[in-house]
Amino acid sequence: MKTISDKIAELGGELAPPADSNEIVQLEARIGISLPEGLRELLRQHNGSLKDTDNAMWRFWPCDEITTHSRYRSQDEFCPDKNDLRTIDPLARTVKLPGSNLILFVDSLIDAPTYGVFHLPGNPYDGFVFDTSYNYISARSFDDWITMFIERGEEGLLFPEPLEPEQDGLSNGG
Repeated sequence: MKTISDKIAELGGELAPPADSNEIVQLEARIGISLPEGLRELLRQHNGSLKDTDNAMWRFWPCDEITTHSRYRSQDEFCPDKNDLRTIDPLARTVKLPGSNLILFVDSLIDAPTYGVFHLPGNPYDGFVFDTSYNYISARSFDDWITMFIERGEEGLLFPEPLEPEQDGLSNGG
């Protein structure tokens, strides 16, 4: 089974050695939120990108660069694309998520998207990964995003296949 490191190497890049537990603790203290387990596990394996090339225009951020949407873009709220939300919840109107809970972890230099995982336990969008440059939902979970990245690289992440509504349904109209 191919790993994230294998995929980055295939693209000509290289991921850094693991973050130590102190770096992760400092990151969480700096951004004021605990990391979702998938992101924490990625950092335990690779603390960001070590090397980028023209073919590997993906840059996974190390602990000292990971931040929140609020801090990165100076916006308190993140509003996902309404049409994208309707693929999940046909009744969705404007959804406003706290930007301080959207943790940015990677960017692609080709089309300039920056991706973030939303982490707010109890919120229906907890765990979703968003393309924060274009406000699209990219994946329902961090693990799904990593799997899609490994399988397809950039293909499918910028404009993902329509998400099927889950059985439990989401409703966050407003």
